[in-house]
Amino acid sequence: MKPARAFAQKPQHPPRDEKAEKIQLLMTMVLREYGAERMAEVERLCLQILALNVHHADALYILGMASFKTGRFEVAERMIRRALAVHPQQPYYHFNLSNVLRALNRNEESLASLQHSIDLKPDLVDALYNMGNYRMSEKKYEEAISFYKRALAVKPDYVDALCNLGGAYRQLMRLDEAADAFRQAIALAPKNADNYCNLGDALHVQGKIAEAVELYKQTLALNPKHFKACNCLCNASFDLGNLADSVTYCEQALAIKPDFGDALMNQCLLQLLLGDYANGWRNYEVRWKVYSPRAFNEPLWLGAPLNGAGIVLYAEQGLGDSLQFLRYAPMVAEAGGRVILDLPANLRRLAAQTPGISALVATGEPLPPFVCRTPLMSLPLAFGTTLETIPARVPYLFAPKDALQAAAALNWPTKGLRVGVAWTGNPSHPKNRARSVPLDLLTTLFDLEGVHFFSLQIGAPEAELKARKTRAIDLEPFTKDMADTAAQMMQMDLILSIDTSMAHLAGALGRPLWVMLNKAPDWRWLLEREDCPWYPTARLIRQPRQGDWPAVIERVRAELIELAARKKVAESSPA
Repeated sequence: MKPARAFAQKPQHPPRDEKAEKIQLLMTMVLREYGAERMAEVERLCLQILALNVHHADALYILGMASFKTGRFEVAERMIRRALAVHPQQPYYHFNLSNVLRALNRNEESLASLQHSIDLKPDLVDALYNMGNYRMSEKKYEEAISFYKRALAVKPDYVDALCNLGGAYRQLMRLDEAADAFRQAIALAPKNADNYCNLGDALHVQGKIAEAVELYKQTLALNPKHFKACNCLCNASFDLGNLADSVTYCEQALAIKPDFGDALMNQCLLQLLLGDYANGWRNYEVRWKVYSPRAFNEPLWLGAPLNGAGIVLYAEQGLGDSLQFLRYAPMVAEAGGRVILDLPANLRRLAAQTPGISALVATGEPLPPFVCRTPLMSLPLAFGTTLETIPARVPYLFAPKDALQAAAALNWPTKGLRVGVAWTGNPSHPKNRARSVPLDLLTTLFDLEGVHFFSLQIGAPEAELKARKTRAIDLEPFTKDMADTAAQMMQMDLILSIDTSMAHLAGALGRPLWVMLNKAPDWRWLLEREDCPWYPTARLIRQPRQGDWPAVIERVRAELIELAARKKVAESSPA
């Protein structure tokens, strides 16, 4: 008997999910339209998906992104948050919610969402990059570097991360590392003009000005409208002593971008350097496009009648600037103002001796009542100062009695020339490298017979001097503030300084002063002349060529020898 024939069983297929298929097809179309930047069509398709499944997370998310791209940030936030309600652990949702919140200026929430995306996906490269940018905006440069490096570890050819890494190094003055980052960016994106300009800036600050100039010119070859490169060429030409080229490049930058703050600032500084005070002081008010002004509700005073009103005169930049323009405080009092000085704490004891002031506070302390205010460096504009009308009567600053007594009690040498020296300034000053005399060069003066040198430096420069065990006498242990330095200067025959606060202090005290200047000086020293209309007791000793400090030191040496010889004759002559 034949076995019964087995019936073949018909394969079983799951029933078709037509809704899911339709959603999948629509999502394919959504992604295609999104890539083509057709946001209206993206929104139409996403709404079709959501009509089929109101909780479709990707449709909600992409609808939010389409709203973000078309500037409807509140809608974008609402859609992405609905997507997150479905998939709260999706790192990309958190990342783009961060971008939306940033566009809404809700930075703390944005930062929290960004951090959440990184917590969920530590190698989310764009989130790491954005976190680096946040840290840069907060001036937390070391943290920014860390995030940029993490991004580059994931994506080594991330050009924007390399550029910003270089920028963070530049802010920290880690210039070799900055230059290396910019060079890597150039290798990856040789047509990106910004990278050449950034590398040029890093080399410029290192004093490699000729190399920087070539890079700025390469920038302009790639982008003739690169106004920042024009302004950098203005600066570089000035530093090389090419004043005409500096003016030309400044004008070129402003022709491209008339409201470019850095170029406007250079324009007025060039005017002041050339003695064009009529235009220079007026245009100097443009500095508030570059610097962040202090917040005041009271109006700016620029010369209107005061009639006994309280007026705050406040510091805005470096110590030297404050020292130079404190000369105007008595003039404001004479013009009818009740003068309140707002200065850094280390100037307080010295400035308290200024004639005509009613009150003095350290910056950050509460101010007494006042009705108007003026930053110290706007006072020349308020008084219409010209070269001929500079208030140059010195001294206008005076060391306090207690500081004078303390300085007089020090063990000063009774014979020979006493010379106070300052060879460098604030290391954060953008031109500190160019204006500073190398210490190795300066110390060649310290063996001069009949000359006693006293260091006026505080902090790191003084520590460097100590390490060399030179003959210069360290005054730092006896110095609490500028009042002590002023009193010490009253015990000296001469102050030898670069362009830093010590030069301004000596000039304000009316002490004999020699200022060693680089070829491209700050505007207040003008050009070529050896005298200074701001400080009648000052003598200016300029580099004959850019960077030629040896020539300056050789001249100083010769004249110190002559001065010491005259002092010796005077000491040996009968009274």
